[in-house]
Amino acid sequence: MRGFLENIFAKQTPPPGSSEGLPYWTFWLLLFVILLLVVFIFLRDKGLRRRINLFLFGAKKKLIKLRLQTRLRRECRKKDEFIRSLGKKIWEEKIKIPMGEKIHQELEKLEQNKQDLERESKDVLSKIKGLEADQEKFIQKHKDSVTEHESARKPYKEKSADIKDEERVLEVTVMEKQKELEGVVRGINASRNKADDRLEELIKLREEMDETIKKLVGKRLDLEKERKDHQEKIDELDKKLKAIEEGDKKRTREFHKEIKEWKRNKEKLLEKMEHVEKKKDPLFVLLGKQTDETRENHQELSVFYSQIDRSNERIGELEQQIKNL
Repeated sequence: MRGFLENIFAKQTPPPGSSEGLPYWTFWLLLFVILLLVVFIFLRDKGLRRRINLFLFGAKKKLIKLRLQTRLRRECRKKDEFIRSLGKKIWEEKIKIPMGEKIHQELEKLEQNKQDLERESKDVLSKIKGLEADQEKFIQKHKDSVTEHESARKPYKEKSADIKDEERVLEVTVMEKQKELEGVVRGINASRNKADDRLEELIKLREEMDETIKKLVGKRLDLEKERKDHQEKIDELDKKLKAIEEGDKKRTREFHKEIKEWKRNKEKLLEKMEHVEKKKDPLFVLLGKQTDETRENHQELSVFYSQIDRSNERIGELEQQIKNL
């Protein structure tokens, strides 16, 4: 074999410009030869074949065992559930079972405890609903109060805005009249220097303009006072509205806190009920086991007996299969 490979490799000459070394395809040829040698050794070595077979058989056996054990655990859980359901059926139908009186008493205590918790939970739920209804009414009352104050505030705001517009017009008018008055005063001064006949007329005009300006300024002062009166009303309503907002925020926080506390109490009651219900399960199992052992003759229980019997058969078969491995 070695001479054959050397003869093949000796005939291989790399093409011009190629790098030194073996051609790429020789790697796959060598790999194929190695695989052939391994197969050849495996076929000739019986001990190696036996050890490999034992290893594979052991692995397969473990895998089968794991699967059977998984099925066995699942079947045991099913049987436990059948027994629990049997005990629960006996309790719900109030079937009298010998040796089961004490268990019945324990279950009755738990049931009474659960009913007490349910009544308490209903009372708590009623309290929560009542608080939520009161909160909704309070919120609506708050909205109505805000709307009422804003409606009362609106005409004062509108009137105040109108007065401001009138004040601006009067200011412009007064400024214009003052400019006109300055012109008249200059005319009076010029007429005095020139002994103009229009002096008396200009003086009379000045007096009329003075009177007009006084009236305009007086009107502006009246408007300013009226606007301030409106602003006082606005400030008073704003103050009341702010007090309402602060008071309502405080009451809203109180509502939230109280409702949250009652909801927390309800959650605790639900947890207690779940705990009581869980405490029933081991009693159901115990009652079911006792009944399964005695096999009390009740038509309502025959279905459960059949389920338990079939489960026992499957468990026995699986245990035997595991033992046989």
